[in-house]
Amino acid sequence: MSKVYKFDEVLNDLMDYFILGDPDYLLNYQRDHNLPEDLLTEFTTKATGDQVVEDGIMVPLAGVENYPYIIYFNLSNHTPELLKEGNKLQVRQDGYCLKVENNQIYLFTMPYLRQFTADKVETLKRNRTATISLENGWYSVEVLGGETIQEMELTDKDGQIAKYQYLEPTFEFIITPSPIKPKYTADISYFFKIETSE
Repeated sequence: MSKVYKFDEVLNDLMDYFILGDPDYLLNYQRDHNLPEDLLTEFTTKATGDQVVEDGIMVPLAGVENYPYIIYFNLSNHTPELLKEGNKLQVRQDGYCLKVENNQIYLFTMPYLRQFTADKVETLKRNRTATISLENGWYSVEVLGGETIQEMELTDKDGQIAKYQYLEPTFEFIITPSPIKPKYTADISYFFKIETSE
């Protein structure tokens, strides 16, 4: 595993959260622990929300502003995108653990938790574009947020191509395999609020 996956225009569906995880595993966890379909209320009003994070069922990002985001899943050993020259790191949090049981993780949003059923999971998997395949097992996750330089090509009326650079709100997930469950040390109340330069 030595790749960086990039996704453009990823939206938070008007709620200030992103969730990273294996939604099928969350569905199994819900059934095994007799949790209600309304996981949104369950996770925001009871200790269950903290527990699923500590158990590695999901990685939550709170305080996410309502922008289209560039998303990177970084499975490489190279310098993270947000730490490269010209990019602007604003938030950083490590100490998350994540378990994958169905060879796929997704970045999804809070509204999916309102009525979390098998049908809703299938809808999530059809509609959410920020997803990668991963071998089953444990991973440690670090989350970086800020702005990265993106490039756009525009063609003028004479057919000349001009390249423009601009900064885009970005989240980057540094995902590292682990032979055992990594120790959970993240701050669950951390806010991933990004200020834009534009």
